[in-house]
Amino acid sequence: HWFCQFQQSVYRQIQREVLSMRNFKKNIYPVLFLAVIICMNQILILALKPCTNFRNDIHKLETNQYDDLFVGTSHGKAGINPEVVDKITGEKSLNLCLGGEEVQDSYYIIKEACRVNKPKKIIYELDPGYWVSTATLGPEYRTVYDEFPMSEVKVEYYLDKIWNVDFRTTLFPWYLYRKGIKGAGARFTSKFSHAYKNYDDSFYNEPSQAYISQGQIRIHRSDAPKTEANLILWDKKKLKSDAVKSFEKIVKLCKENNIKLTVVTTPVPQETLEKYHDNFENANKFFTSLMEKEGVEYYNYNYQEISGFDRSLNGFSDYEGHMYEEQSDVFSEEIGKIMRDM
Repeated sequence: HWFCQFQQSVYRQIQREVLSMRNFKKNIYPVLFLAVIICMNQILILALKPCTNFRNDIHKLETNQYDDLFVGTSHGKAGINPEVVDKITGEKSLNLCLGGEEVQDSYYIIKEACRVNKPKKIIYELDPGYWVSTATLGPEYRTVYDEFPMSEVKVEYYLDKIWNVDFRTTLFPWYLYRKGIKGAGARFTSKFSHAYKNYDDSFYNEPSQAYISQGQIRIHRSDAPKTEANLILWDKKKLKSDAVKSFEKIVKLCKENNIKLTVVTTPVPQETLEKYHDNFENANKFFTSLMEKEGVEYYNYNYQEISGFDRSLNGFSDYEGHMYEEQSDVFSEEIGKIMRDM
């Protein structure tokens, strides 16, 4: 009798083990599938996501103390050399301008700066084109979000800019970079290099330009053809309400944090200014009026003298107004004088 009970007990135990194994297999497959998807997603991000010097910019902001900051577009990135500015002001500055940086982005960059290392002064480089053009879902769209460290500012930025745009940019960020399949292998490998992991500024140097320690991109003089293909002209009918609202938030944020704010528009070549005279005149009138309303000092260098500055196309790499490096040093002296007197 006891032997029969023992057999039944063993049999029931075997049944439980078999059932448990079946449940384990049933549950492990979805987990393994999800793990594979997550790994593939991360690999694609590493391989396709462009390497951006803004990663180093934010690292500098997080690990150093700066008196002055520059925010704005690629015109400011190329046109403002903090090293020249600092020689005039005796202070320390960082260029946080970024190609594709919208007014909304500038607001959150300033907000992040206030969170980690509040500056005394800020110059916002204003490009009228970014106030009338809509950002496209391209490689630059997530740059600011991706490089921000985790914080309440990052979460707020995500909810404000990315959440309602396209779910694919949230679940599968590499979707924005899918056209960058060429060079994916080299890009993937480079992100494990000593230079990249240690924020070496030289990692971002190219034959045509160099990235320096305080954030400027210095464009080397070349004989490459000059184009106006990316020139976006001012048109008040296309003015984005969210750009105006974001700028108002910048003004308010700076006042609340006792930060001195000045706005500048960098010059374009004289050839561009003459060809599109009405667009630039109308933009100047609009922004001069807006800055008076907001109580912010405004310098539009399309209409102000800059000693020793070459206003011809010879001083720029394109019709948009991206300055060559030696030209940017001359312009930066003017910016230094503004910062000194703020």
